[in-house]
Amino acid sequence: ITLFKSRGWTAIITDYIVDRVLTMVSFGTGLFTGAVAAFISYLFGLNLEGAAFLIGFVVAFILTSIVLGVVGSGVNTVVVCYAEDPKAFEDNHHELSVRMRESWRGAFPDTFRY
Repeated sequence: ITLFKSRGWTAIITDYIVDRVLTMVSFGTGLFTGAVAAFISYLFGLNLEGAAFLIGFVVAFILTSIVLGVVGSGVNTVVVCYAEDPKAFEDNHHELSVRMRESWRGAFPDTFRY
């Protein structure tokens, strides 16, 4: 936390949207899978549409959250590495560094000071 505070990035930490987006993707996947499970139950005449939906939703939500947790961790790693040494990123990937800096300045004009 002190790394981000020393760079003035406290707003970047508190307004981190990646976790929210990944949770919404997991929720959407759960809804879709639950609907497919309920439809299959309906097609086979099992009369268990509610239970099928619930089981499909829960299983898909949990599995998608686990898989997307890796993506979230990757994003967190990039942010921490960039906060620790932005010069190394600029030296090795100049175009990406410029795009990232411009995007962050647009999103956090008062906070981002690079």
